Amino acid sequence: MFVPLFLVNVHGTSGCITTCQLKADTTVPAADGTVYVELDNNTGLVYSLPHTFSFANNSQHTLTVLNQTLSASSGARYVWNEWTHSSLQWTPTLMMRTPIMLFNYTGSSDGGPYTAKFDKQFQYTLTFKDAVGQSLTPAPTSVVLSSSASTITTSAYSGQWLSATSWTVTSATWEGYQGALVAPVPFDLSSGSASVAVAVSAYSASVKVVDKLNNPIPGASVTITFANTTSRLFTTDSQGTIQLGHIPGTPYSAPYSAHVIYQGQEQGTWSEEASSVASVSTVTLNVGGTTSAPVVSAIVLLTIFGVALFLILLAIKVRKTPPPPKI
Repeated sequence: MFVPLFLVNVHGTSGCITTCQLKADTTVPAADGTVYVELDNNTGLVYSLPHTFSFANNSQHTLTVLNQTLSASSGARYVWNEWTHSSLQWTPTLMMRTPIMLFNYTGSSDGGPYTAKFDKQFQYTLTFKDAVGQSLTPAPTSVVLSSSASTITTSAYSGQWLSATSWTVTSATWEGYQGALVAPVPFDLSSGSASVAVAVSAYSASVKVVDKLNNPIPGASVTITFANTTSRLFTTDSQGTIQLGHIPGTPYSAPYSAHVIYQGQEQGTWSEEASSVASVSTVTLNVGGTTSAPVVSAIVLLTIFGVALFLILLAIKVRKTPPPPKI
């Protein structure tokens, strides 16, 4: 004789003849908020959890969670997740259909209560600094956050919500440069919100263009090609300087190239780097300070000397004593 599976007492549940009981509970502590459920789609039958229902034998019912999000005075937020029970695989819908009530579902011997599970969350805020601890602008375009249960990629860094557990900033993409973290950054949301400072492998850099006598050269066009192969065009200021802002690199240096054009003439390309040791790179052009000026000065001096010698000789000749008259 065939016996339907729902009649088999797989949990050791106690049978019920007239009235059967089912306990509905929640993962939200009473101190943090109240979860309400509606019975059988009847707006007049609303109960707070936990609650033990008494149902007629051989009947079946529905329980529907009414509030999907709860805010607690602790700063936590509870977000609807799923109904759970040892006999359920996964029930993410707000409505849960009970089994046909042939047994009681109240204690551990019968699989425990049917539980409305909520995900407890806290807020996090990420701030970013460069490799030497200065504020970083712009922020990374995205970061990867990992916990033991999940991994997410986000570009939102302030007032965001995550599950109340331990997390780690495992990766960051900044200025097109992947793997830009100096090191992974752990933070804990298990008991409250967190504000986390994240160090990115970036350095503040500038370039100064000078001539051979170390005089600044204003108005030079400088094309900077960064480690991530992107390029930007700058013009040196009155001090011969351009400010690159933050540039990407390893924890120790950030290589880039500087291609210079001055007065319409190609001056060459220099390989430079910015680091915590040398954030200003000096590019020396092969202009100015030539030997032409000293040569001109020598010619002028020789000319003056020759004229002076001629005038002296002329003066000596004019003052020469005339010979005595002949008798």
